[in-house]
Amino acid sequence: MATEEATKVEAAPECPPVAIEKEDTKAVVAVEPHVHEEKPTDDSKALAIVEKPEEACEEKPKEGSINRDDVLARVVTEKKEALIKAWEESVKCIAENKAQQKLSSIQAWENSKKAELEAELKKIEEDLEIQKAKYIEKMKNKIVAIHKRAEEKRAITEAKCREEVLKAEEMAAKCRATGETPKKLLGWF
Repeated sequence: MATEEATKVEAAPECPPVAIEKEDTKAVVAVEPHVHEEKPTDDSKALAIVEKPEEACEEKPKEGSINRDDVLARVVTEKKEALIKAWEESVKCIAENKAQQKLSSIQAWENSKKAELEAELKKIEEDLEIQKAKYIEKMKNKIVAIHKRAEEKRAITEAKCREEVLKAEEMAAKCRATGETPKKLLGWF
């Protein structure tokens, strides 16, 4: 029995598989250390060389099923953390999308209200232009009417002047023919 125990190769305690999480794919990959066993040359002692991966084992290995339970618990915890992180990112993305949609609807509302007011302003300006044109036309018509009345008054005044001149000429001719002097010498006496 003693020789049988000496010939058994006792491997150094293995590190638990290390979980590496890649950022791009969010995949969990288990890496196990490489163990190379060398056959002992003498029967008294057995040696084993263990190559450790780049990351050193942090914990001392435990019994088989207990170690596996810890690893499985760690994997489950990491899986939960990954799911929580994915959920959080999803909720954040949804909230940002809703906010962006709300902001764009507010922008569209603002633009439509601005367009309505600008259209109303343009309509008012057009109405004012039409009213201005009407007022200008009315004023031009009034100017024409004033000019017409002025022409009529000038014509009446000229006609009266001609009548008075004709009267004066007739009176002067009558006075010359009769030799009498006119009763009124000047118009203001």
